Amino acid sequence: MKKLLAYRIRGEKRKQLKKICGELAIGFSLVSPTEYGEAIGALAGFPGMEKRGSVCTGAGVAGELLVFCGLDSAALDEFLDACKREGMEPVACKAVLTPHNAAWSGEKLYAQLLREREGIST
Repeated sequence: MKKLLAYRIRGEKRKQLKKICGELAIGFSLVSPTEYGEAIGALAGFPGMEKRGSVCTGAGVAGELLVFCGLDSAALDEFLDACKREGMEPVACKAVLTPHNAAWSGEKLYAQLLREREGIST
């Protein structure tokens, strides 16, 4: 199943993402702050993973984050092209759900993406 997990997405950008997901048959899930400690695989419905009621243990998810679940490269390209056509303001932190990161919380994934961005900037 194709799904987009959206963290801290608000206003017009949220409306645009919902519209794009609807047009491309991608499920849209706005992740609540109470779920930031949950494994992203559980939130996405990854086989064998369930929500555990885990809470954030650190800084949480301080900025916007999108996690693409079940999209192949063609579907991901189509989604990103649709975002550009809509004139949507970019989301800096984006990731694809993989077996490697499925057990990570949104909080951990966001922190990792920030570290990677800092490494690229320097």
